[in-house]
Amino acid sequence: MPWELLVTDTRLIKSLKNQLELEGKFVRPIYRDGDITVVRTSIEDHDEECLHRYEQFTRRKYHQELPESANVVAQCTRKFLEARDEPKQKELMDSLPLRYSIYPPLLLFNNSSRSFASRPWQEYFQQHGPELYFEQLLQHFPGLTHVAINMPIVESDVMRRPFNIQPLHGQFNRDLSAQFWVSPTAQDFQNTLWCQTIQNGIQQHWAPMFTMFSRGNVTEKKRILDTFEDIEGNDVVDLYAGIGYFTLSYLKRGARNCLCFELNPWSTEALRRGIVANKIDPRTCHIYNEDNVNCIRRIEQWAHTIDGDPRIRHINLGLLPSSKKAWPLAQAIISLQRKCANPPAVVTMHIHENVHINLLNNESFIQDTIAILSQDSSSSYIARHLEKIKTFAPDVWHVCLDVDVASH
Repeated sequence: MPWELLVTDTRLIKSLKNQLELEGKFVRPIYRDGDITVVRTSIEDHDEECLHRYEQFTRRKYHQELPESANVVAQCTRKFLEARDEPKQKELMDSLPLRYSIYPPLLLFNNSSRSFASRPWQEYFQQHGPELYFEQLLQHFPGLTHVAINMPIVESDVMRRPFNIQPLHGQFNRDLSAQFWVSPTAQDFQNTLWCQTIQNGIQQHWAPMFTMFSRGNVTEKKRILDTFEDIEGNDVVDLYAGIGYFTLSYLKRGARNCLCFELNPWSTEALRRGIVANKIDPRTCHIYNEDNVNCIRRIEQWAHTIDGDPRIRHINLGLLPSSKKAWPLAQAIISLQRKCANPPAVVTMHIHENVHINLLNNESFIQDTIAILSQDSSSSYIARHLEKIKTFAPDVWHVCLDVDVASH
C-alpha cells in the first residue's frame, strides 16, 4: 500500500505538493483529518529514496481503493460496461489499469498486474474489438488520440529502444522505409507518432515506438539547472545524449556548447526537435549520431571551428546500468583539453550507475570508482557528491557520482 504524509505546518503544503508533482508521486486529493493536513502519495515501501526525502513528515499507509470519483478511467469504463450489460464487468474492472501518464497525444498506461494485456481484457477485445471502448475513453482526455502500454526496455539494447511498448489504439507509424531503425528518412520521421512533455520548464520530444522516455530523471535535470553555476559560458560533453534528457538542461543553464553523442538516430532527431521547441540556438548543440568512441576525433575537429580554445567543464556519462565503458573516454577528453593554453582547472565527471544499496551504505562504490579512475596518475580525482536519483529495482539505486578531476 502507498504512503500518505501528515502535515502540521500548512506553510509546507504548497512546496510539498510541487515536489511530489515534480517526481510524479502526488495523488489527489489533499484533505483534512482534524488538525492535520493529509497529502497522499504513490510512494511504496520499495521506493526507499523517496521515503528518505520525506522523512521529516509523519506518514501512514492508506488503502488505495478503486477511486472512481477521482479516476476518469475507472469511471468511464464502468459506465461503458454497464451500458452494455457486460456479464464479466467485475473481472474486467478488477483488471483495469488505473495508473497512466499523459504525453500528448498519447495516453500511456503503466505496466502492472492490472493491465489491458491481462486475459479478461484480451478476451473482451477479441470478442468486441477495442476501437469503440478506446474512442469513448479518449473523449475524456481532450487532445489525446493514441493509447499504449509502457513495457520495460531490453536491458542489453545499447540503443535503449522501447521494443516492448504495446500500442492499443491509434496509428503509431505508417509506410516506413526498410531501414527505419538504423537509417530513418525524413519521411519516416514524419510518418510516426511524436510525444512531448514539459519538465522544469523544458520541452522534451520523442517517438515512443523508437525511443524511451524516463520521467524519473526529473530531479537530476533540476539539479543541473540549480546547482552548477559554472555551466554558464563553458562547454559540456554528453557521451550518452539520448533524446536530450540532460543535454537540454545544460543548454538552458547557459552552456556555451554541448557536444552530444548518441547511437539511436530517432533519439538524435528527438534532440533536434527539443532544441527547436526550447528556442535554443542550434549552433550551440553539436549532435553526433555515432559511437562515442569517436569523441576525441570529433572534439579535435570541432575545436578548429571555434574562436579560442575549448572550455569543457562538465562531462555527462548517463548510461545505465553502467557508464564505466566511457570513463576512459572522459579521461582522454580531459587530457586532450590540457593541451590548450588555459584549460579549466577542474572538470567534473557526472557518472551514472545502478548500484546496490549495500555498496552505497559502506561507501565502497565511491571508493572503488575513485580507485579505478586514479590509475590515471596525471590527474587527481575527488568524489564531490553522490546523488541518489531513483530506485531502479529492489535495493538497487540509480545514482550520479560527481567527480572533480584536476591536474596534479
